[in-house]
Amino acid sequence: MGFTLRRSLPSITGLLGLLLAVGVAAVIWADAPVWFPAVFAIVFMLVQYAVNPLIIQWLVPARVIDHDGERYLTDHAVGELVANRCRQAGVPLVKLGIVDDGNPNAFTFGRTPRDARMWITRGLLERLDDRELDAVVSHEVGHVKHWDFAVMTLAAVVPMVLYLTFLVTRGNRRAAYVAIGAYVAYWVSYFTLLALSRAREYAADHWSAECTHDGDALASALVKIAYGMGQVAAERKEEAKALAGSGGRGRGLGASERANFRARSMNVMGIFDQREADALAAAFASGIDPGRAVAAMRWEIVNPWGRTMEKLSSHPLVARRIEALADVADGAPKTWNVLRATVDVTPEQRAAVRKAYPFELVVAVAPWVILALAVLGGVFRSLSAVGLAVAAAGVLFLLKQRVRYPTRFEAVDEVTSLLERLDASPVAGIGVNVKGTIIGRGFPGYVLSPDLVVQDSSGFVPLLYRQPLPFWAALFALFRADRYMGQEVLARGWYRRLPGPAIELREVQAADGTKARTFSWVTRYFASGLVLLVGLILMAAGLGGA
Repeated sequence: MGFTLRRSLPSITGLLGLLLAVGVAAVIWADAPVWFPAVFAIVFMLVQYAVNPLIIQWLVPARVIDHDGERYLTDHAVGELVANRCRQAGVPLVKLGIVDDGNPNAFTFGRTPRDARMWITRGLLERLDDRELDAVVSHEVGHVKHWDFAVMTLAAVVPMVLYLTFLVTRGNRRAAYVAIGAYVAYWVSYFTLLALSRAREYAADHWSAECTHDGDALASALVKIAYGMGQVAAERKEEAKALAGSGGRGRGLGASERANFRARSMNVMGIFDQREADALAAAFASGIDPGRAVAAMRWEIVNPWGRTMEKLSSHPLVARRIEALADVADGAPKTWNVLRATVDVTPEQRAAVRKAYPFELVVAVAPWVILALAVLGGVFRSLSAVGLAVAAAGVLFLLKQRVRYPTRFEAVDEVTSLLERLDASPVAGIGVNVKGTIIGRGFPGYVLSPDLVVQDSSGFVPLLYRQPLPFWAALFALFRADRYMGQEVLARGWYRRLPGPAIELREVQAADGTKARTFSWVTRYFASGLVLLVGLILMAAGLGGA
């Protein structure tokens, strides 16, 4: 618990400090009914806290495995693993559910440890070996032990109170500075909340390594899940399918699955020192291509977008999670610390990605800044100047779409080869064509998730289905996404790191002829051109009036 507090205390202190500062300012200068946003936010969060587990269970259906208070009524190894780790953590047996989705993932939700639910996907059972599964289960039990769902729900009250304070005070001239301060504090609290979420993930990782004394197992599981690496063993696949569809009954795991990939060629060993050779052998044995795993971590460590995207994420980057596991006294990863230490690039590669970063950042942000100044800021006094600024924003928007959606598409033989692209970013797209089998949804089991996951012989990658209208994507999720499950597909789109690898779909066609296209990229081009046209019209009107 000491590690958890050390990781979480700065964020919690920051949130409370922001709330106190804005509250005092509102009382002194705004005469605002500060009790209203505070009470409203607390009541709203309490209602959300009460009903959220029921909503999640409804939206992400799972086959629940019954238990008698001491053990789960299944022969599958996952039942014994979860029961053992719950006993070790001193928490009641969680409600264990198996989501029938091939995308490997696991998550925990609920209100209290006594009410906790742990949902594990079929894909996780198929892809992870016993050690890795135990490490992930221990991580999820760590969330239960640390009351993370309660902590995050309570912490989320602070941004809501600050935003409601902004809404209450923004119409009061005397309280103008309070409103501005509340709005700024809201965004600071939002990023602080993300930092708190990352701290809780580090704490759950720490607990997992302490329990299993096997940080390497958690590291390899993270690599498989986050980077889409590793393969599905036929034996594990049948057992997981049986468990997902049997109401909790399934055969136990056999010993043969532990030998996956041990017979792969190791011809490259002679050029590494022995520690690196052993690390590579261990990675191959768990079904991971170590070269591509190192390439994926290289992007996170070297590309400036890695650090930027982490600040916008609720989860830390995998490379940093592996690095943090080194602090566990009796459980620090050995294999993966060695592999992580091999991450290096040439000075030319480092200079190239650092040179691209400011350009891409400007392309992403500049058009919005100029448009905001033109429309809201009152910076430009004449109509023609406003028109010029809007037109400039339109040009930059068009440039942004050109960078985001290149027109050239290259064939990709293996999806995990994309991890080697050090130049990938959340802004600049890389046009790709990929082939594989659809194994699940982007959010495993979630009936409203329109995103798909494609797998080939090397691994898997999410396919992001984006449309200009929200209900359009929801309709696809409800009525069309299931048609692609288990089918061979050819997908075309734009590869990015967000920070995890993903492909934004342009189109996807299944073996049976089922086809879908997305039009978000077209809409973005159209909207950019419209902004440019409006700017030109305003310029003409301003010059004509002069």
